[in-house]
Amino acid sequence: MDWYIGTEWKDEKRGLSKKVLSLEFADMAKPMAASTVLFSVNNKCANLEDRPSKYLGGEESLTFPQQHTLEMGTATTPVDCYVEMLLQQFMPGETAACSITSKTGERIEFDLKLDLIVKNPQVHKLNAAEIYELALRFKESGVAMFKSYPKFAFDYFARAAKLLITYKPFDQLTKKSNGINGTTVEALFVQLQTNLAACMLQEERYEHVIYHTEFVERAESPTEKSVYRRALAYYHMKEFAKAQATIERVHDYEEKREFSKLRDKIAASWKDSKAHYKEVVQRMFS
Repeated sequence: MDWYIGTEWKDEKRGLSKKVLSLEFADMAKPMAASTVLFSVNNKCANLEDRPSKYLGGEESLTFPQQHTLEMGTATTPVDCYVEMLLQQFMPGETAACSITSKTGERIEFDLKLDLIVKNPQVHKLNAAEIYELALRFKESGVAMFKSYPKFAFDYFARAAKLLITYKPFDQLTKKSNGINGTTVEALFVQLQTNLAACMLQEERYEHVIYHTEFVERAESPTEKSVYRRALAYYHMKEFAKAQATIERVHDYEEKREFSKLRDKIAASWKDSKAHYKEVVQRMFS
């Protein structure tokens, strides 16, 4: 195995590593971001504990190896996201001892074999319609992960948005020439921006929320989610006038519970802010 450059691989930032155990040489290919692969888990995963995984978990009575088909970009748990990353460092016919080290220092260990790359499209060679489908796959996986694993969801949304942004301005795309209409691509891009805004709100990065929802100002009928998240960011930034003006973009916002509650919070904070400002001025000139 000395001739094989990739005998060991590590991603210290993510706590990933693999060490080649054997290689039944097939070809010099590796799975990519849009690949579909057939792989085997050769032994019971050590130290997985209660961490969910579609590929590494299972009953004690399972026999090994366990073979799986995996489409890149469909993982909905952190462990399976890392399994995808590890497999992208394999060659067909390769067996390797893999590990995932958690933030608390626990080391999840298992052996994988990449049996076959079923499909291996190169992203830069995909057409607009294919890029759209890949971005949609990432977006759906991000939505599935958002509630429990928001940081992983953010990564999916960001990857999807980067794929689509290369096609701006979207109005130049046509079904005849590109296999998809620009309006369809733009609609997905807007959804991704709104999803990214939700992630930024969780991290209290309010200026980034404003950036990701800039389209609200130009859209004739922006989605309620995008309007709400933009208004909420303005509220936290104490830009109360902008927050109120943003809410008013929604028809009958007074009758919608979330918007009504936010409006009341804006009004109360705005009033307190004005009162505080008045008190400060009085003290300055008293």
